[in-house]
This record gives sequence, structure tokens and C-alpha cells, in this order.
Amino acid sequence: MKRVKSVICTIMMMFVISACAGRTSNDSAVSMSGQEEISKETEEMTMTASPGNGSDEMPEQEGSKEEAVAMNELCLSVGDKRMSVEWEDNESVDALKDLAGSGMNINMSMYGGFEQVGSIGTSLPRNDSQTTTSPGDIVLYSGNQIVIFYGSNSWAYTRLGKITGLDEKELEDTFGNGDVTISLSVGAQTASEATKSFDFADRTVMLNSGYEMPIMGLGTYSLDHDTCVNSVKTLLQNGGRLIDTAYMYGNEDVVGEGIRQAMEEYGISREEIFVITKIYPSQFGDPEAAIDMALEKLDIGYIDMMLLHHPGNGDVEAYKTMERYVEEGKIRSLGLSNWYVEELTDFLPQITITPALVQNEIHPYYQEQEVVPFIQEKGIVVQCWYPLGGRGHTSELLGDETIKSIAEAHGVSSAQVILRWDLQRGIVVIPGSGNPDHIKENLDLFGFELTEDEMEKISLLDRGEKHDWY
Repeated sequence: MKRVKSVICTIMMMFVISACAGRTSNDSAVSMSGQEEISKETEEMTMTASPGNGSDEMPEQEGSKEEAVAMNELCLSVGDKRMSVEWEDNESVDALKDLAGSGMNINMSMYGGFEQVGSIGTSLPRNDSQTTTSPGDIVLYSGNQIVIFYGSNSWAYTRLGKITGLDEKELEDTFGNGDVTISLSVGAQTASEATKSFDFADRTVMLNSGYEMPIMGLGTYSLDHDTCVNSVKTLLQNGGRLIDTAYMYGNEDVVGEGIRQAMEEYGISREEIFVITKIYPSQFGDPEAAIDMALEKLDIGYIDMMLLHHPGNGDVEAYKTMERYVEEGKIRSLGLSNWYVEELTDFLPQITITPALVQNEIHPYYQEQEVVPFIQEKGIVVQCWYPLGGRGHTSELLGDETIKSIAEAHGVSSAQVILRWDLQRGIVVIPGSGNPDHIKENLDLFGFELTEDEMEKISLLDRGEKHDWY
């Protein structure tokens, strides 16, 4: 996808103490870490549902000027707490914002009983002057160190800003009890803003890595060779551009074959297509070999996004290896699958590039109403696997009376209602199917919109009922 250089569009959030999936048989209702493979029984049910109402596009959502400013805001966090900061208007802050646009954690150390000091690894423009600081002041020292004061000092600094909203005791409690790690980002969002970040006209979302990703696509688990090739081509021929695969699916080479055929037959450029793959914990011991193998099997030049399939021994080092491949341009964005609050809280402080995506099990019977906003508030996009309930549960979910009644009101299928519900929560969907009609139907999500009341009715279906162990 086309890299967008505008800082306004770049959303990077890295946190210190912060905070997808196994599918099995070919005729199961689900697929590993993100793909919904509809069984023959379920496909027959879905085939009886009405298609979308024919309208191909919803009006583009417009944000206020205040929201545009927020998207360009430099944000500072400690753990899961975002600090309110009044930033200076100077070249140093502008340069720091550009730097934070790539995402950064800064490990800081206590010094002198009144400040935390951390190196940023590069030099920023500076305009030092003799300064007497007070608690909450943020300054640049020697051009390459950020200093946050919980006490006061007098020295030659360049002023960057001041933390507001915390009294001296709160500042000392935050910064005066041992070393800390701070996170800087541009345009951190609230969970409600995550939906607004979806471009329903272009059907994309801007990732914190600076790349656009389609908000709906295709999962490919358990599709045999010919079915997988045809499914990929059907998706691409009908306007879909997002494809999810994984090492454990055993079909990266087939996905690549389908993409290459579609590019040649339909005149689609590689830059239009967004491909996600994953490395499995069994590969964490030699991540270079795992990444190289994925690149070779896909044979499409580069990988748009690579995920760790789920936590495991060596996951931090495997992720750091993926970070190096990002620097080399072989991978464009990184993410995680099956990471929840506890896992993210432990993992994020140990890495440099904030994940652009977390892929978890989400469906109306398992809605992750706390986990989803926890992730989204860090500027990380959420993507769901098992969107239609998962193996052995899809028929029940599609037959749910609440969902069926909403579908009837809009003249669409139950599957379309569920997928649209995800989109309106700011969650990317990748249902999988080997049925061309269902692939087309799963892309037809923009001719209707659920009301607030309908969204609320679906939210009340949450049972906390997880359908897989991840």
C-alpha cells in the first residue's frame, strides 16, 4: 500500500506498562489467527440471506478541526497513563514529533534526586539558555537527552514543554521512585476515535507505521491449493485487497501464486495489495530463517505486515529481528496475534517499533469490551479472527434472533451485520471462505449502517464465551 508521509496521518503509540489463532479442519467454521472458514452447513444458511442493498459507499466521515489537531499531537505516556503536556512551539519539539512519528520508548534513569534523564539516540535542534526548572518541566539537554523534572535545577537547557494536571507529589510518585520508561507518539487516539480513523470511503485505515491497510479482507486457513488460489483471485477481482495467511496455514506459497495470477490477469499492482503473514512460536528460535522462508514462499517482493502468531519463548527477540527487516524494507509493518492486556503490558516496553496491529478472537459472543479499547487507545489497530463465532459456533451465531432481526431490517445477511458491527467498532475483519459468493458478500458491507440502538443490542449479546484457547 502507498506509504503516507503526512505526520497528521501517522499514529504511533508506544507504552511502557501497557497493554491472534488456531483453526483446524477444512470444513470448520474458523481459521487460525484471523480467518473465518464457513462450513457447508453455514454456507447454505448464508446463501439464503439477502445481499446488500446495492449502495456501494457510505458518506465519508468528517472530523472536526479539534480532531485533526489531536491527530497531530505529540503524546507522552508512562505505562498506561497518558500525560497532559503543554509543548513549546519550537524546532526542537517539531523534530521530536517527527522522531516520535516512528514510535519511540525512552528508558530514563533517576539523577540527582530531582530529574529523570534518557537518551534519544540522536541530536535535535537546540536553543539552550540558562533555565531554572520546576516540577513537570520537560527539557532537552546536550541536544540528545530528554529530561523530566520532579524537582528543580538550574542549567543550560532547551525547553520542550511542561506536564500539567499533576501536582508535585503526583509528579514525584511518578518519576521519583526508580527508573522509568516513557513513550512518545503522535496522535494517540481514544477508543471512540478508532472508528473515526477508518476511512469508509476508501475502505482503509491508517496504521501507526504510516501505511494504509484495507479494513476488510480474506482469511486463507485450511483452503486447499486450487480453492486458495481461486479465493485470493475472487477477492482481488471484486475489489478486496487484504489477505491474511501464516506459516502454520501451510499455504503462503499458494497465496503468493494467487496474488501473482490476479496481478497479471486483472492489472492490479503489488502496491494495492496488503498481505499479512505470521511466524509461529516454533520458529522463534531462528527468526531470520522464518522470515526469509516467508519471503521466499510468498514471492511477492516484500511482506506488508508480519505478526508473531502468539506469545512464546523468544518472542521479544523474534520481534526485534522483524524490526531489523523493517529497517531493510523487507517488511513494512509489524503486529501481534493473541496478545491481551497482560501480555501487552509485559511485551511493549521491551521492543522499539510499536505493533501496528493486534489480531484477536472477537465476535458477538466474545467481544473483548475491555481489551479492544485498551489496544486502540495505544494507536494500535485491532483485527478480529473468529468474527462469525468460530468452529462449531457459526450456525448458532448467524441464527441468533437479535442478529437475524437486524439483518432483516437492512435486507442483508447475518454475516454482513456481524462484520459491519466490527467495522463500526473500529475492528478490521478478515472472514475466510472458499465460496466465491460469500467472499463477494463479505466485501459488501458499505451499503448500510447499523444504528446506535442496533450496535447496543449486539453489545448485549456478549457472553465472554471464548471459542479457542489462544
